Amino acid sequence: MMMKVLMIGGTGFISSNVVKLLVEEGHDVSLVTRGKSKIELFDKNKVQFAYGDRHDKEFLNKLANENNYDVLYDMIAYTADESQMVVEIFGGKVPRLIHTSTISVYMVSDVVRNPIKEEDDKYPLMKFWERNPFGMQYGIDKRKCEDVLWKAHNEGKFEVSMIRAPYVCGPHDPMKRDYFWIQRVLDGKPLLIPGSGDFASQHVFVEDLAKAFVDLLKYDETKGKAYNISSGEIFSLNDYLDALCTLLDKNPERVNVDLEVFEKLPFSMSLEGHAFPFNTYRTAIFSIDKAKKDLNFKSTTFEKWMPGTIDWYLNVYKKPSVGYGDRSKEVEFVEKWKKYKRELIYKVT
Repeated sequence: MMMKVLMIGGTGFISSNVVKLLVEEGHDVSLVTRGKSKIELFDKNKVQFAYGDRHDKEFLNKLANENNYDVLYDMIAYTADESQMVVEIFGGKVPRLIHTSTISVYMVSDVVRNPIKEEDDKYPLMKFWERNPFGMQYGIDKRKCEDVLWKAHNEGKFEVSMIRAPYVCGPHDPMKRDYFWIQRVLDGKPLLIPGSGDFASQHVFVEDLAKAFVDLLKYDETKGKAYNISSGEIFSLNDYLDALCTLLDKNPERVNVDLEVFEKLPFSMSLEGHAFPFNTYRTAIFSIDKAKKDLNFKSTTFEKWMPGTIDWYLNVYKKPSVGYGDRSKEVEFVEKWKKYKRELIYKVT
């Protein structure tokens, strides 16, 4: 059934893939945009644009009052205030709201019981940890967004569904996580591995995630529920690099550096984006049983989606990966670390 869809934040990495599928399935799609992103990605004959800012109440009120939308996708709500504004303006006017959440709502707690299920989202917060690889403040704020929206759902303002995703990968990823490792594997120099590299987690291919967002519209049983959407494959950083090196036909040396030492290195964090990605510090496995049951969710294997992603980075993106300007410092430190470990072993023996 064709639906009239409004999407807040429709020109981003995830949302642009969702829009593409919505259009392909015949839905009437309008995007809220400030006009600063790449709207040329979309066929203007198939996608309508409402130019304005999500924080502009007058603008959003006009949209809500002058259009009979069937569903609102909020792809970029990061604070409780943003979600509360959506409730106040669209509550009672739009029957359905779909919210983009994150697995970080679980990972801001010390309590992690694998496999992590959707009902495991209320465990107490850990002590604030700036280096939380899943985003500490991000996860806290997303929990607050969810609280606002579940309250609205329970009060009958609209029917809410949420998707919680882990690391999202594929062409056009603004975080460029995969490219961090692709470029380093290809240069053939030693790879610095934080800690053991054995902690496991999951990724999700962006097209699989987009399909899940669209498929929520097909099943009434998804109303009032949150869903973990991730790959069925479980990778530690070591597993990930094994698979990546196989695809790239490279096998550079890997050097493990103690975490307490790694965290003190100036290049272990980057203002450009996610440095040393997929280094999770603890194992986190997300149950996707509910998504399989309610959405018939299936994930694409790493072996199938990664070649196209590699091709995009190397032949379209072509820029350096995050922190690659410090690559020589990484390699220099690795050599010093290897020497230190050899000398330590020599002294012990």
